[in-house]
Formats: sequence, C-alpha cells, structure tokens
Amino acid sequence: MKLALDYANNKLGADCYMIKLRKLNFRHCEGYYSKNPKACIFPCSISEIDKDDQMLEVYERVILWSNVVLVSTPIRWGNASSLYYQMVQRMNCVQNQSVTNQQYLIRDKTAAFIITGGQDNVQHVAGEMLTFWSQLGFVFGKFPFVGWTRGWYAEDTENNYKSMISENGAAMRKDIIRTVTGAVEMSKLILENKYDERLI
Repeated sequence: MKLALDYANNKLGADCYMIKLRKLNFRHCEGYYSKNPKACIFPCSISEIDKDDQMLEVYERVILWSNVVLVSTPIRWGNASSLYYQMVQRMNCVQNQSVTNQQYLIRDKTAAFIITGGQDNVQHVAGEMLTFWSQLGFVFGKFPFVGWTRGWYAEDTENNYKSMISENGAAMRKDIIRTVTGAVEMSKLILENKYDERLI
C-alpha cells in the first residue's frame, strides 16, 4: 500500500491519505437493514448513537474526500480480512441510500484493490470486492486489482516481502503501479466527462 500511495503522490500528483482499520475503533454492523430497509440510515445509526465510533472517518474519506479509493487486504482463510468485512458491512448504509431513497452518495469515484497473502484465492477475493464496491457506485480502471500469494503452504509473507519489492520482484511493483495508474486515469476521465452526472 505504501508503495502504491507513494507512486500515486510522487508520480501521478495525487493527494493521498491512508486509513489503517486496525487503528480505528468501530463497532460491528447490527443488521438494521434486515429488520427494515428504512432503518438502515446514513450516517449509520451506530455512529449517531456511539460518539466514540470511528467509522465516521471512513465515511468522510470515502464519500467526501476521495476520487480514488485503494483498498488493501490480506487473504484470511480464502477471503478478505475480518476487519475489511467489518468495515464493508458498516457501509451497507451507503449502498442502501440508492435502494431506498434514490440518493447516490458515491459519485464520480474509482476503486482498485491490492490483495496479498499466504493463501490462494486472489480471484475469489477480488470478485467479491469488485461486486461490493460496484454496488456502492464505484467504477474501475484497467487492471483494477493486483494479487500476490505464495500458496497454501507459504504462511511466511513477512520473510519474503523484501524480495517482492526488490529489483528481482519487479513484476509485483509493475503490477501495483499499473493498477494505481489505471484507477487514477479512470478517475480523471470520469470527472472530465461528467460520467456520473449523465448516468444518474
């Protein structure tokens, strides 16, 4: 992620901000949508009730601040991390606004993904992420995800990270740069052509 953000900032002129979910204190989704779609409001009622809930930072950065959202997750038991799922479940209230109120909170934004881990299933994780973020209203540039895994029996990613980003690991670096560039370039095209304004 740091490599991607440094490239976006230094080579593509993008202002970048990183949120580390593990440093935020936010509660799990309580499933209001399952009880009644109109009960799933935005901002999430949990954030309204619990003033210490830091999910508001995610809402602010994703909805108000960013044009491009780059999400990175490790693979855990063939899926994205539990923290990722905790966050996206709390973003159901964003997607719900288009379903229940015809209000589109995500406008003119692109997303891309970096998926790493010691297990296989990059394509499965990418497929789920592409589905969810597209349902929020994001669009994708060329090569919208990059994945890196050493397979089921290689649970030692901390030992090979340096080789991945070294000259010998240039392929991974090139893939990350290609993914970030595709997202930023698509964002520019969307903004210049008022894509969202014409679509919705």
